[in-house]
Amino acid sequence: MFYIPFWICAFAGAVVDARERRYPNELAGVCAVAAFAGVWLDLGLSTALDHAGLAVIMYLALVLTESLWRRLRQTPGIGMGDAKALFALCTLDPMGGIVAFAAALLALALSCLITKSRSLPLLPFLVPIFAIIEVVGCTL
Repeated sequence: MFYIPFWICAFAGAVVDARERRYPNELAGVCAVAAFAGVWLDLGLSTALDHAGLAVIMYLALVLTESLWRRLRQTPGIGMGDAKALFALCTLDPMGGIVAFAAALLALALSCLITKSRSLPLLPFLVPIFAIIEVVGCTL
């Protein structure tokens, strides 16, 4: 129940990314705050702060990697919206966010090969994979 606002924002972000190939800052911010609040209400402030700290580390690592990629290759890799989405997911569940991100990148790469597309939006892959990880993780 504490996580309903997060899931609404996450799936809304996936829809926006699928349609417009962008993840608005406002929606990303609300999603991250909803994740933090849900963890705080469910597991306590200490856990919420731990998750947020790990999310910051992952976000900074991804932004640094993307910045270096763009500088060296002179072309974008993943988008900054994907980094914002990973931040929110890792705020909710750091390990689940990392695993979902890796699985979504793999699914995206396979989809690009199959469709012969140079690029596709990541969030439509990332959010459902993260949801599956969270549901399966809760039932174990």
